[in-house]
Amino acid sequence: MEILYSKTILSFLKKVRRLSLSILTEEMGLQVGRTRFYIGKASYPLQFVVFDHPSRLGHFTSSLYEIGINKLFLLEKEEEIKNLLRHELAHYMAYIEYGEQIRSHGKEFREICKRYGWPSEISKAHIPIENAIKNKRIVDKVRKLLSLGESPHAEEAKGAALKAKELLSKYNLELTEADEETVLKRVLEKKRSGAKLQAIAEILRSFFVYPVFNHGKGILYLEIVGDRVNVEVAEYVAHFLDKQFEILWEQGKKKDPLLKGRASKNSFFRGLAKGYQKKEGPQHRGLIRIEKQLIKQVETIYPHLSTSRVFFKSSARAAKIGELFGRNLKIREGIRKHLNPLLSWANLL
Repeated sequence: MEILYSKTILSFLKKVRRLSLSILTEEMGLQVGRTRFYIGKASYPLQFVVFDHPSRLGHFTSSLYEIGINKLFLLEKEEEIKNLLRHELAHYMAYIEYGEQIRSHGKEFREICKRYGWPSEISKAHIPIENAIKNKRIVDKVRKLLSLGESPHAEEAKGAALKAKELLSKYNLELTEADEETVLKRVLEKKRSGAKLQAIAEILRSFFVYPVFNHGKGILYLEIVGDRVNVEVAEYVAHFLDKQFEILWEQGKKKDPLLKGRASKNSFFRGLAKGYQKKEGPQHRGLIRIEKQLIKQVETIYPHLSTSRVFFKSSARAAKIGELFGRNLKIREGIRKHLNPLLSWANLL
């Protein structure tokens, strides 16, 4: 599942927050703040994302207290958006009151919907999306026309621009050719951070994506941000490295029987990342430029992003061996079917 961001989506998320606050106060009788709602003395965060999925309309992720809305709803009428929000807020309330150990749409969930006087289609998850699918096709058509508006052929560009303007006016859309989507994907899920995950994140920065650690309730996600193709490549690399690091650690212990314990393992993993980066050499100018663009996108997605250092006991011996293995680390052939031509300089094998 891809989480998406663009100027249009950020504007839509503001609407979603406004509609949610309206439901919480007017229908559920709860006190709300700008980013939280309150039940008694406890407060709960309101976090929303827009995602792309062929069939899933929405989700509530309890570990992040996050409500997700399918991008199909971007141009849907407010009442349909509110129906989806009511459904996901009911899941949120069910989690608060009963925890994880209940059926997704069981009696507890249905009772919560009934409590607030919501119609049966809310509890049954029968939310019509026919119009939403139609709206998506319209948006896709407008994006294509805006792209054709940049054609070097004057007549083609003029016709496409006029048609795009007509559709923008007819459907009250606010799109521009520069409104490109940034993709966010959760590629690894762990209970906590560690040297291995941080080393993987360091290597992923060589693949035109920006890695971020997102801490949830009892869980940690390694998220990557970038354009769709590069995110797909980096997702493959992350899963490959997650397994390959353990294989290399076992090989490292055979090479040097003195490699033992957590400190040695952490140092070995950090050495792997250092060795791989040295093999790749100085950052390519294109990579530096793209990373600067990614930082701006990341600051928009995570407005309160902070950086922190995690310190581990170190072993110079293990780090040196890890660096040697890192210099020989190669990404397997499976990546080539997704490889972005921009990455061809990276000597991936």
